[in-house]
Amino acid sequence: MSKSLVSLAVVAALVAVGCDARPQAPEFNETTTTSTTLPGVEIATTTTLTLPPPDIRVMGRVTDVIDGDTIEVDLDGVSVDIRLLGINAPEMDECWGQESKAFLTSLVGNQEVLLVERPDGSDDVDAFGRLLRYVYLDSGPSPTFVNAVVVETGHAVGLQDGSENAATFKAFEARAFQSGYGMWGTFACGDREGTAEDRPVIRVSELQFDPEGPDADALSDEYITIVNEGYDKVSIAGWTLRDESTSNRFTFDAGIVLDVGDAVTVVTGCEGGPTGALHWCSDQAVWSNDGDTAIVMDTLGNAVVWYTYSG
Repeated sequence: MSKSLVSLAVVAALVAVGCDARPQAPEFNETTTTSTTLPGVEIATTTTLTLPPPDIRVMGRVTDVIDGDTIEVDLDGVSVDIRLLGINAPEMDECWGQESKAFLTSLVGNQEVLLVERPDGSDDVDAFGRLLRYVYLDSGPSPTFVNAVVVETGHAVGLQDGSENAATFKAFEARAFQSGYGMWGTFACGDREGTAEDRPVIRVSELQFDPEGPDADALSDEYITIVNEGYDKVSIAGWTLRDESTSNRFTFDAGIVLDVGDAVTVVTGCEGGPTGALHWCSDQAVWSNDGDTAIVMDTLGNAVVWYTYSG
């Protein structure tokens, strides 16, 4: 991957250590010299963020923060909605949605920002007409890469969307989860019982994201299996299984309890899978062949499972 802040390789494997206070994140290994050059600019080996030449800078002032990954910017008197490229913050009605918005507001509210599109010009506008941009602050002792900071501090997930900084964002996300920052805090959204010391030890044991054949014809062969590797039975009734995107969500029905060592499989289609499998009944593939992240959240929205893979 060229022209990214850090070139990284993803090792998509979880270390299942049942007695750990926090489930282990996949390891992300740095494979080359750190590069902190903005996209579209020749790669440098310095650790100082280098801004692009003035003639390709697009500057604007933030007039509003819509949510944790969307801002409104005044560009020469025209109000434009900007979606931060390569990241996805919680929705406003979800756990940590308000906190994510508040963090982004504290970072860029009423600030002059530098907007940079992807070097190849792709992914310029999203389905809602918002411009997709990398956002930077050119203030203080050194520039700030806003998209990266939001992920690094646990206020959004990184998207494996093929963008230049996808691996970088995912590495920051892994570290944020492991450290319990922001939305990844053990009980960031509260503890219903008020007595638990840590999250249940639920792991992803298998994720079949690319079965044979066209995706639309293989929904019954695409599935994810989670297993209880803790020391107590866990009720997952009302819990939510999601991917990196905002659109794919599956809610576990009432009465589903995983005893110690028990596993449950969720099949993307309306049939298939082992005996007792649950069925998403999605009309399209859920798990991206190019890389994705499975997150299981309890009824309050706390992240119990975080599992990522590269395509």
